[in-house]
Amino acid sequence: MTDLHATARRLRDHLEPIAAGVYFAPEATEGYKELGLNYFEGYFCSRGACLGKAPWSVICAAFAAFKPEVVKDAVTGGWSKTDPEPMLAARLAGAEAQLQRLLGDPTDKVAHATKLLYEMTDGVDPSGRMLYSGLSVLPRPESAWGNLWHAADLVREHRGDGHIAAWVGHVDSTEITVLTELAWGIPPRSYVYTRGWNEEEVDAAVERLEERGLLQDGALTPEGKALRKEIELQTDRAEREIVDRLGDRADELFGLVEPWSKAIVANGGYPVDFSQLRGTKG
Repeated sequence: MTDLHATARRLRDHLEPIAAGVYFAPEATEGYKELGLNYFEGYFCSRGACLGKAPWSVICAAFAAFKPEVVKDAVTGGWSKTDPEPMLAARLAGAEAQLQRLLGDPTDKVAHATKLLYEMTDGVDPSGRMLYSGLSVLPRPESAWGNLWHAADLVREHRGDGHIAAWVGHVDSTEITVLTELAWGIPPRSYVYTRGWNEEEVDAAVERLEERGLLQDGALTPEGKALRKEIELQTDRAEREIVDRLGDRADELFGLVEPWSKAIVANGGYPVDFSQLRGTKG
């Protein structure tokens, strides 16, 4: 694995709990509840609020992998109760509160890590990157933890946008989640159901993948493994601009963020297995 791929993967692994812990933060969920939203309305509208009061179809396209009917119900319901500005405020407050609770008072290291992250993403080419672009024009948070979280979220969504571009030419939204489960070695259907797909839809996706020679007897074939590997490699390649900007400061950044990431996971702020995720099946 080249330095590009290795650094891109380390960015993914070490920043994920920092950026995405908000989706499991009770503080954020409570904030959405105070606005009148249920869990799924809160998730879709809070993450999509950086796009403005976008219709459900736009949010569905930006997030990808989710069943459209699930997105439609959640976004339509959420935007009938609130607007993007309160959602963004509740999301930020939830992220700040979670990081403060799990990691304690911020030190100067937080500001330094945040600076490195912003230097990676400021002014990068936004082409095809919906969520990154939406986040990039939001005001930077005033608090140290909030600012770190926002900077990490920019990097996370930058990769996420590139990941979608890497797989849409090969598989559909149900098929990518099936491939991902098998590639990650997690229990079958423990992840795909969290995207809203039902048993019949997953069965159909499995059948399509089998017909293409990507699956056999519930496992990835060599062709299936190669495709899933290539999707991840292409995702890494789409990170070249921000990885190049980080340059020889990669170890410096990882030395700062890795302990926080591990502490978040150890303290229950980010799930270590997908049985902890909320499903939409049933």
